[in-house]
Amino acid sequence: MTTIWLPVTLALASSLMYALMVLFVRMGVRTASSATALWLTLAVNVVLLWGWSLVAYGPQFERWWEWRYFALSGLFAPLLGRLLQFQGMAKLGANITTAITLTHPVFTVLLAVLFLNEPIGLIGLLGILLVVAGSVAVGAEKDKVRGTRVLRASWLLLPVLASLCYGIAMVFRKIGLGSGSDPVTAAAVTVTSAWLCSGIYAVLSGQHRSMRCDRKEFKFFVLAGISSGVGPVLAYSALQRADLVVVAPLAATSPLFTLMLTRAFLHAEEIFSFKVLGGTVATVAGVIMVATFGASNG
Repeated sequence: MTTIWLPVTLALASSLMYALMVLFVRMGVRTASSATALWLTLAVNVVLLWGWSLVAYGPQFERWWEWRYFALSGLFAPLLGRLLQFQGMAKLGANITTAITLTHPVFTVLLAVLFLNEPIGLIGLLGILLVVAGSVAVGAEKDKVRGTRVLRASWLLLPVLASLCYGIAMVFRKIGLGSGSDPVTAAAVTVTSAWLCSGIYAVLSGQHRSMRCDRKEFKFFVLAGISSGVGPVLAYSALQRADLVVVAPLAATSPLFTLMLTRAFLHAEEIFSFKVLGGTVATVAGVIMVATFGASNG
């Protein structure tokens, strides 16, 4: 019984790291664009994770073909997923965006059922309905005013699409982990793919000309990059020590950490209401049901 506390602690720490990334980006994006936040946080991820991989495991570049699924994963998340999420945070706030983006395990389960022929039970279906209900409750706050800006219904597509990208990425990661790659190197390949593609896109689209930030913003983006780099490694480490049904529900608690952190540091800028709180709790509960029972026959 005592051995379970290590993976539990690692999974909760991973969730906290993700919530910290959300907080740091929300605090950092003042005048900087979402593209700037994405590229800088990914750059920090690349330096941190490759340095970690080389020190801990040494060069492994002869295994590059085994990393192809992680490279594909990186195109969907963190590249597209994080960019859409950052844009959503800039328009909707951290709490609403995070709660809706949390639905990505639902997309993962649905994709697994459709393409990997994995079964889903009644409790898993009830969990999906609860997640949708929670997201709708949070999305209903679109008519609230944050500052002088009215939230538009179309902005809700940003976190929904981000959630879909995260779900697709998880399918590729599941396939890729079968090659025996260590968690740190796998994460390093994923973020490198996303970082390179985001840089190429920024140059081709001309966005690189407006990619700038001040010293304060840069500090927050570095902190966001560190936390978003450490988080996945902690989650993979937890999975090495416990079953998915233990780790996945705990890793889905990030919106609750986000609520606490934004309440403490961004209370004047974020939407807080019973709908947001209730919708977040319902979403987390639904994700726990899906992650725990989604692949069962019961």
